[in-house]
Amino acid sequence: MALGKGEWKRVIKARSDADLLRKYALVEAEFEKEVAAAKSPRKKLTPRAAWEEAIREADELASGVFGAGGAGDDPSSDDFIPEHSRELLAESLASLGRSPLVVQALMDPLRSPPAFTVEDAREVYVKEKLGGGVGSEHRGTLVRLERVMRHAEDAGMPATTPLPKLTREHARKVRDHMLSREKLGGEGRVSPASVKRELGLLRTVISYGALELGLLNFDNPFDRLPIEGLSAATGARVAAREKVEPLPAKIVSAMRSKLSGELQLIWRILTGTGCRLGEVTGLRMEDVELGGQTPCIRIRWHEGRRLKTLSSIRSVPLLGDALEAAREAVKAAEGQPNLFPRYARERGADAASAVLMKHLRGFTTDKRHKVHSLRHGLKDQMRKAGVDKASQDIVLGHAPANIGETYGGEEGLLAVALRALEAVENANT
Repeated sequence: MALGKGEWKRVIKARSDADLLRKYALVEAEFEKEVAAAKSPRKKLTPRAAWEEAIREADELASGVFGAGGAGDDPSSDDFIPEHSRELLAESLASLGRSPLVVQALMDPLRSPPAFTVEDAREVYVKEKLGGGVGSEHRGTLVRLERVMRHAEDAGMPATTPLPKLTREHARKVRDHMLSREKLGGEGRVSPASVKRELGLLRTVISYGALELGLLNFDNPFDRLPIEGLSAATGARVAAREKVEPLPAKIVSAMRSKLSGELQLIWRILTGTGCRLGEVTGLRMEDVELGGQTPCIRIRWHEGRRLKTLSSIRSVPLLGDALEAAREAVKAAEGQPNLFPRYARERGADAASAVLMKHLRGFTTDKRHKVHSLRHGLKDQMRKAGVDKASQDIVLGHAPANIGETYGGEEGLLAVALRALEAVENANT
C-alpha cells in the first residue's frame, strides 16, 4: 500500500447525522490526500509556500462541505461561506487531528502570510532561470548555487532567513566566512576573486527572487560589497585566454593518432569546426548534412542535448578532415538515431571529456591545455586568417555585439561561416 500500512483508521465523533456526513467527507478527503502525497512525495515547502497551500486547501474543504463553489468572501456572491461556518469546519478538523496550518487558514484566512525567504528566492531563480533544475546545461550552476547556499548557512544566514530582514551584517558574515575557507587539498585560502564570483551568484539569486516575488524597493545587502584583497587587477574576470591556451599543432596531431573509434571522430570534428564538445556528442544523424552545396552539421536544441544559449543554434560547414570524419561517423552509426551512440546520453559529454583529457595529459601537463583548447585554436586561426569578428561569432555560436548580425536566414549565415573556414584552410595550406 502507498502509505506503508495495512489499514488506515480515524475515530469520528458526531452529534447528528449531518455532522457525521460532514466529518466523514473530511476523513475521506484526508485519506485520499495522504495516499496521493505518499505516491508523489514532495520536498519540504517554505513557510510562505506552506501557508499559501494551506489557504488553498482550506478554501477547497470549505467549498466542498458548505457550498458548491469556491470559498468566496463576498456576502452577495452565491458561493459565500459565513465566517461561523469556517469556524465550525476548523473545529471539526482540529478534533480529527488535521494540519494546524489548515485549521489556522480556516479560522483566519486574511492574516498576514509568512515573509518570503532566501529559499523562496532560490526556488524562483531555479524555476525561471535554470529550467526548473532539469537538464544538463544548468548542472554546473546548480552545483555552485547549492555550494554557495551551504556557505551562507554556515556563516549564519540560513535559507529560512526572511528576505525583508536581510542586513549588511548578513552579507559581511557570508563574505568573511567565504574568505576564511581553505582550498580543496589545503593549498592556502580561497582567492578573493573566487569569493567575488560566489557572492555574485548569491546576489543575483536574491535580487532576481525579490523582483519576481513582488518585493518592491528591496535593497540587496550584497550589492557593492567590498572584498578585502580584491584589487582592480585581481578582481577583474580572468580572460578566457589566460585559462585556456590553444593546443600546439603537434599535440592536436598526436591526439588524432592516439585516439580511435568515436573519440577520434569527435576530436577531428571538434578540430575543424570549433564546436563545443557537448554540441558534437549530442549530434543526431538528422543533424548531419553531407549532400548539397555546403556539407554541414546543424547544432539544434533537442531533448537529448540542450544548448548553452540561443546563439548556439547554428549550422557549421564541414571541410577537409572534419568532413571526412563526419562521413566516417555517419557510416559507422548507420541505423542509429545518434551520430555517436556511445556518448548520446545524460552526461555523455562529461564522459567523453574525461577520456579525452586522460589522453591529452599524456602529451601536455599545461593546465591551460584542455579539450576546449580546440575551440580557442580555431578562434586564433580565424583571427590570423583575417576573418572579421562577426563571422567568427557565427562559426562559434557566440552572441553578436550587434543585434543586426542575427538577422537573415540559415543559407546566408552558412555562406558566411563557409567563407570564414575556407579562409582558415587556405591560410594553413
